[in-house]
Amino acid sequence: MFLFDTLAVFSISAYLLIALITVLCAPKKDLDIFGRRSLLLILAGTILAYSAGSIWMFLLGWAMTVFPFRSNRCGTLLMASTVALAVGAGLLAFSSDRTAHIAAFAAIALAAILRKGIFPFHSWVPIAFEDSSLPALNLFLNSHLGAYLLIRFSLPLFPDVSSQALTFLGILAIFTAVYTSVLALVAKRPRRVLALLCVSQGSFILAGLENRNVEGITGALIHWSVVAFATTALLAVYRSLEARSSEVESAEGFLGLGFYAPRLAVFFAVAALALVGLPGTLGFVSEDLLFHGSLESHPLLGIGLPLATALNAITALKLIATLFLGRRGIHVTPIPDARPSERWALTLPIMVLVAGGLAPSVFLALRTPSAERIAGFLAGR
Repeated sequence: MFLFDTLAVFSISAYLLIALITVLCAPKKDLDIFGRRSLLLILAGTILAYSAGSIWMFLLGWAMTVFPFRSNRCGTLLMASTVALAVGAGLLAFSSDRTAHIAAFAAIALAAILRKGIFPFHSWVPIAFEDSSLPALNLFLNSHLGAYLLIRFSLPLFPDVSSQALTFLGILAIFTAVYTSVLALVAKRPRRVLALLCVSQGSFILAGLENRNVEGITGALIHWSVVAFATTALLAVYRSLEARSSEVESAEGFLGLGFYAPRLAVFFAVAALALVGLPGTLGFVSEDLLFHGSLESHPLLGIGLPLATALNAITALKLIATLFLGRRGIHVTPIPDARPSERWALTLPIMVLVAGGLAPSVFLALRTPSAERIAGFLAGR
């Protein structure tokens, strides 16, 4: 019923840390009764899905995480992903026919790309950023259950079909990364920019699996951690700014909030630059592994990765400048800097991102066994 291997234990541990950071940084208005229930439901569902030894248990956890968003505009697509996963599980359980198994894989893959926001289903993520609570959405997105579903169930259950289909899924993921990076470059509202940035960088997790070699898959798994910790810090800082200033949500022109909130500015800048592969951070390690792995087996990723990353780096710098630079202090509405709880909480992801970049051997040791297992499934071993 439950399975606690290296992949599950690492995922659960990292996710609990992300949940702690999210709760400590969340404004009080986001932690009302409804907000707390949503966070607990998403947290419980994700832990259940990570530890699930059967696809039915995984489906229960998946559905629990989707439930808080059922009434939002993005709810239709998320509910559709749950239905697709249920169809795939049903076909797998009640039919041993090869055609049924291929249909089951197709349904499970559809659930994964719906959940991850892979083109043409990427539009629900910006919509969710506009409608939903950012702390709850952060826990939902950074579970990366779409990628986990493919790794935990699709590859072991359908090794032949998965090996063939991953080429198509990888191309879709690369296209999504580049396409959404272009959209982010021209987006105006900070929430939409952050949404597209999350989708673009997160797409490389799925694309990296298509490398089929241990180096590239290890890069994808480490990039999973980079995206999770970096975007957690970005969304936490941004939500803190929203709670402090009404100007942030529309952000017309430069706000110059770094004058009164230099600590928040530093946390945001380091997380944003780590997300796009700043040397000396874990983001550089993951993208270096992805790039070198792709040169061996997936040249298209070797083109899409640097292009999307370069565009996202420009977007990240624009967002940093928009929120924190560009105005003298006399023109800036005074706001409080990071509270003590925010300082301690935001220090955690920054430490992970910087320490991981300076001493990557720890992350390599933790992620390589899972990468070798995934590569073995793809090679038919």
